[in-house]
Amino acid sequence: MSFPELPAGNGPVYRKIAHAIRNAVEQGQLRTGDRLPTHRDLAYHLGVTVGTVTRAYREAERLGLAAGEVGRGTYILGDPGVTLPMMTPQQAAQFSNEHGKRSARDDVAGNDNLAESGPINFRMNCPLPPRENHIRDVLGDMSRTVPLDDLIAYKTEYGMPHHRRALASMAGKLGLDDNPERILPTAGVQHGMTVSLMTIVRPGDLVLCEELTYPNLRSLAAMVQFRLRGITMDDEGICPDALELVCRTQSPRAIYLMPTLHNPLCCTMSHERRMRIAEILRKYDLILIEDGIYSFLNPDAPPPLSCFVPERAIYLDGVSKSVGGGLRVGYIHAPIELTAKLASGIRTTCWMASGINVELVSRLIQDGSVARYEAWHREEAARRLGVILGTLKGYDVRFHPTNYHIWLTLPTHIDTSELVMNAANNGVLLTAAQQFAVGIPPRGLRLSFGAEQSTERLKQGALILDRLMQTSEFSDAAVM
Repeated sequence: MSFPELPAGNGPVYRKIAHAIRNAVEQGQLRTGDRLPTHRDLAYHLGVTVGTVTRAYREAERLGLAAGEVGRGTYILGDPGVTLPMMTPQQAAQFSNEHGKRSARDDVAGNDNLAESGPINFRMNCPLPPRENHIRDVLGDMSRTVPLDDLIAYKTEYGMPHHRRALASMAGKLGLDDNPERILPTAGVQHGMTVSLMTIVRPGDLVLCEELTYPNLRSLAAMVQFRLRGITMDDEGICPDALELVCRTQSPRAIYLMPTLHNPLCCTMSHERRMRIAEILRKYDLILIEDGIYSFLNPDAPPPLSCFVPERAIYLDGVSKSVGGGLRVGYIHAPIELTAKLASGIRTTCWMASGINVELVSRLIQDGSVARYEAWHREEAARRLGVILGTLKGYDVRFHPTNYHIWLTLPTHIDTSELVMNAANNGVLLTAAQQFAVGIPPRGLRLSFGAEQSTERLKQGALILDRLMQTSEFSDAAVM
């Protein structure tokens, strides 16, 4: 039996086993579709109890690394944190050869033809940056006009005053208070989320969220050691009655929500629903952490939920989806009385947001480029959505007309994890519902279509997915 070596050091054995699986996936020792040893065999091999292995495999499922099916075993789903652009050409070619994929050469939205190979990436929600040279020009101007010390020297964790003003103007356009004293630059929304939770909650605290939520929230729960509970949702988001019941009986500390273009269900709360949720948050002294990273794709949405409870709301936003994820620039918008504690969290985690990156984004905000990129993305998302919906016909799909992902509820005869594995074997990468679920996952998957350069590859991937769902090669086995 071949199984990755367990990491050294102290800590629960089940977590060591789960981390060994993650390391093996990251290093390519375990690949999508590989079957893990049975619980009993691995327990005997490692000299631990079967219960320890069961707990380890559940941890691997919680991390989105594996999927288990009764009577069929536990299989590797892959590493949800690895994106296609990070693959080497050799890895892409190897994947292509193993799965019989041919290189594609096609016209990309009126640009030059590009040759692409490797798996079709429906997994990562990372839209391509706008194809223009303006950012290069702004960087050149920065190198000529900004003192080097302002770009590369240590600065305060609060950020430079003109950076805070630029980010505050971005928040103000959403309806939030545009006072720069409420703004803290961060190294992306994920960083802002980490800082906010580390500041607000303590080990053992209960944090609420939607029953399907951003997967890294679960990772943060394990890191900060707070408890996480999902709240029942409907077509608008969390249900007020369900939220109030939990607040009344369990005394939660905070709640993390995506009220506008929820990831992965695409829903947006109405104005009336936001008012009702705000009343409950105020009534039970609950702190809101609102993630607005996709809000720019729905400019007709009501104001952020944070506007309804400004005294207890932390709003997170950034430019990862509109300008480029590699910039790692975001901001925290919070009550002034919380900014000192949050700034301390920024200093603890990374000292400060990168001066070069925030200077670039500030200039792009001020010259109108960010607003222009956001409009371009809405048009591009609508165009790509037309390709997907024009191919996947007759399915139960949730979508927004200018969003970069859809939610696909699967027919009852199709097992989600088996479809994900079959799709990977046919060169299409998908994200199963279980990666988002806090509790029992529904039967469905998120399909993201912003990462591929070629719309022809999008159509090809959708055709492959449609063909797989039309076959009868699926069992009715329940997902563990």
